[in-house]
Amino acid sequence: MTWSRVLVPTDLSTESARAADTCLDLPGPPSLLLVHIGEPGPALEAEAARLRALGAAVEVRAIAQAERTIANALLETATEEGIDLVAIGARGHGRAVDRLLGSVSDAVVRRAQTDVLVVRGRRTGPLLARVLVPTDLSTTSVEAARRLAASGAVGEGVLLRVGSDTPDELGALAAELGWRTLTRSGAVVAEVIGSAIEMDATAVVLCRVGGADAIAGVPLGPVAEGVAFAAPCPVLVQLPRATLVLAVRELGSAEFPLADEVWRDYHQTRGDPAIDRIFALFAGRTIAALGRCRRHPDGYEVDAVFTPTPFRGKGYARRVMAGLVEACQNEDLYMYAVRGLEPFYGEFGFAPIPESSLPASIRSRYTWAVGDMEAAEVTPMVRPAGWYARDD
Repeated sequence: MTWSRVLVPTDLSTESARAADTCLDLPGPPSLLLVHIGEPGPALEAEAARLRALGAAVEVRAIAQAERTIANALLETATEEGIDLVAIGARGHGRAVDRLLGSVSDAVVRRAQTDVLVVRGRRTGPLLARVLVPTDLSTTSVEAARRLAASGAVGEGVLLRVGSDTPDELGALAAELGWRTLTRSGAVVAEVIGSAIEMDATAVVLCRVGGADAIAGVPLGPVAEGVAFAAPCPVLVQLPRATLVLAVRELGSAEFPLADEVWRDYHQTRGDPAIDRIFALFAGRTIAALGRCRRHPDGYEVDAVFTPTPFRGKGYARRVMAGLVEACQNEDLYMYAVRGLEPFYGEFGFAPIPESSLPASIRSRYTWAVGDMEAAEVTPMVRPAGWYARDD
C-alpha cells in the first residue's frame, strides 16, 4: 500500500505542520499537496520551503472558500486532484477542545472518499514503527490489514481482536502477515485506545467500516469514529476497496445458534434442527437476513423472515426468500403473512387462502384468533409446489 499524492490542509498552525511532517514517514514517500483555504502569502511559501528542505516533494494550493464550508472545499479539491490520502491535524484529545481543525477533521473523516490520516497525540517514533490494527475479521477489516502489510513499511504489526472469542482466522491472518496478536474483551473503542497506550503505538490503522457497518451502508463506523478522535497517536482510517460479497445459503445445524442470536430481536425465535431449514443472507461473515421453513406433521410453514434494523431497505429479505423458495420448491409452502406484505410474498408465488385451507397443525398456531385474522393482522397464504429459480 502506497500513496502517490497526499493532501495536507494547513492553517499554518503547529498541528497542521505536524500532520505534514508525519506524512514524510509514509512509504514512497508521496508527493504532498499543501492546501490553504484563503489568500496565498509568505507564511504558506515558508511552510512549503520547510518541507522541501526535509526532502518532501511539495505543491502548494491557496483556494477560495467561496460558498462552501472548509471541509467541502478540501474534499472537492481532493477529488479534483486525484488524491489518495488526506492527512489532517487535530488539536487536543477530543472534540470539545478541537476548533478549526477539530470540526474540519471531523467532517473530512466522515465524508472523504480517500484514506484519511488524523494526526493527534504524541509522536513516539516513525509513523509505522509500532502499528495497532483492530480487526473484526470482516472482509473490510482484513483488507485493511493486508493493504498495510503490503507496503513493507511496518516495523511491528499487532492485530487486536476485541471479543469473547479468538477465532482460528485471527492466528492465520497474523501468520500470513508476520504480525503478532492481542485479544481483549470489553468496549471496543476503549480497548483499542487502552491497547494503543499499552504498546506505545505509533499509529492505529483500521478500516472506516467494520463488517456490520459495511452491510448497513454506514459511511463511518462507530469504532473508526471513536478511535479517530480519541486515540493517543495518529490514526489512519482506510477507505474499503473490496466489494462486499453477499451470499444466501442454508445453515447447517451447528450454525443454528448464529440464527438464534439474530432472532433475539424477533420474538426470541429459535431454530430446531429436527424440523427447521434456516436460510441466511451472509454479507461477508455477518448474517443480514433470515428465513425459516418449518416442517409440521401435515405441511411446511415459512416464517421468521427477518432483517435486523441496520440492514433494512436493501432488498436482503427478498434475497433470503428467493433462496428459501428455490430450495423448498418441491413442497406446498404455507405462511401467515403480516398484513401489508402480501404483495411482497406474492412475488414468490404465494397467494391468499381461507384460514380453513391451512393444514391443521399450522392453523393451530393462531387458535386464539380463529375466524378473526383481521384481529391477528395476518393473512394465510400458500405457494403450491412448483419450479422456482433465483435470478441473482
